[in-house]
Amino acid sequence: MHSMIYNPLQEFESKYKNAHAEHTNQFFEKLVQQSGVDIEQNRGTVKRYNAYREQLSKLTKKCNWLRFFRVLMCISILLIPVVILKMTPQIRALKAEIEDADQRAAELLAQAYKQMQPLNNSFTDRDALNIIEATIPLISFDKCFSVKQEADMKINYDFCEYNDNEQSTVDVLAGHYNENPFLFENKLIHTMGRETYHGHKTIYWEETYYDSDGKQQTRSRSQTLHATVTKPKPFYNTQVILNYCSQGGPDLSFSRDASYLDKKSEKEIERLIKRGEKKLKKKTDRAISQDSDFMSMSNSDFEVLFDALDRTNEVQFRTLFTPLAQTNMVELIRSQIGYGDDFNFIKTKRTNRILSHHSQGRVINLLPSPYGSYSFDVIKENFTSRNAEFFKAVYFDFAPLWAVPIYQERPVHSLKPIPDYSQLYSLKECEALANAVDYKYVVHPDSKTQAILKSSFVCSKDNVDETCITAYSYDIEKRVDFVSVYGDDGYYHDVPVEWDDYLPLEAENHFYITTSEAAEGKAVIARRNGLCIFNS
Repeated sequence: MHSMIYNPLQEFESKYKNAHAEHTNQFFEKLVQQSGVDIEQNRGTVKRYNAYREQLSKLTKKCNWLRFFRVLMCISILLIPVVILKMTPQIRALKAEIEDADQRAAELLAQAYKQMQPLNNSFTDRDALNIIEATIPLISFDKCFSVKQEADMKINYDFCEYNDNEQSTVDVLAGHYNENPFLFENKLIHTMGRETYHGHKTIYWEETYYDSDGKQQTRSRSQTLHATVTKPKPFYNTQVILNYCSQGGPDLSFSRDASYLDKKSEKEIERLIKRGEKKLKKKTDRAISQDSDFMSMSNSDFEVLFDALDRTNEVQFRTLFTPLAQTNMVELIRSQIGYGDDFNFIKTKRTNRILSHHSQGRVINLLPSPYGSYSFDVIKENFTSRNAEFFKAVYFDFAPLWAVPIYQERPVHSLKPIPDYSQLYSLKECEALANAVDYKYVVHPDSKTQAILKSSFVCSKDNVDETCITAYSYDIEKRVDFVSVYGDDGYYHDVPVEWDDYLPLEAENHFYITTSEAAEGKAVIARRNGLCIFNS
């Protein structure tokens, strides 16, 4: 029986970091054996290639210096014949050596890539996930985010899908931890903001004045007038979030924000805790006077640093955050072993959301392309370092959840049954595939911005889902506003300010989602995680 993680911070250092490194090396060595590449032969080829590259660099520098001196010498007209006779042949000889070294380096590079091609071709989208599963056996990653798992999360775990037209799923990674479902989601989010545009106009006029002799004179004056206008503008940003479902605290909701304590000194943390203790006392006194059930815990470090004071159920909060959970959480927040306190924690009944700073901008599916190289040693370094970084990011997204032992308990299977669906793949999975497609297939042809892609189910037949993808984007047209500005000449002037007018566009297209095997012979336009999308 696989054990749960009772102290995520200490166990990462003492157990899982090294275990993951060992599994990564074992996995890589197995791929090397299966690929049959000759490591020493490749190292010899790479060594010769690097030697030619070094020689090429030296020859190029020498040639450039000779060219530079020839130019200096030619400044004196009398020395031009000497320069031509003496230096030009040397430059030509160097150019020939450079071409030869460059050709030999190119040949060796192609040879090295050919030697490593079997290994480069052996990597898959599942490699990083398989290594994590071997390291932490209670984790299992699904091949895709099925409509059945999505329905289970909604029906049995209060998973609230934000399915408005302001956000689109770019990528998903679904799975279970000890049978508790989870979902990593990378979302593209659209918000409407404001942009300030600037314009200017230069005005000219003549003015009269009296000089020191009292005579009337005229002079030319000018002034540049400035004006601004503020107009609506769409903004787009991505957000990576972990959704974790657990039966623990089924009626409890709360939220807390990252405090980034690693950027604070010990004295600053002490002052933060003291101020927090005063705040807690006031909140407790107010709760007593208002007959509310809030009651501050005796562990003030936990209360202040975790700062989940908007909790809705005091009994269930205390049931979750046992003394062990409180200790784990404080250690995690104050530690610099992982990423420190860089996570927001939002619980909505049985769904928990972790939004960490370290995961923003990272890939949630580690694809094999970054591993590839012409050099075996570079491939190995790429594979081990990228997997270590990926594992650390995933581990510390889960760490705030693993800090609470109840969240790791296996769910009781007295849950509501999941209806049978003809639909195979969740709408989020369909959106992720659509976002992998070249924009020319999905957005309006006049679009000049990013697009929010939304999916709706049409029908399913022969293990293929038909989906309608609606793309929301904008065309941009230039406009000019004239702003009246008072000048030093005593008159108002219309200053032109050019701005962008964002005109909403909408486009609908039908696509088909299925496995790579079922799509054989079809005009596939994108693939990800064993699934593919085609349009006819």
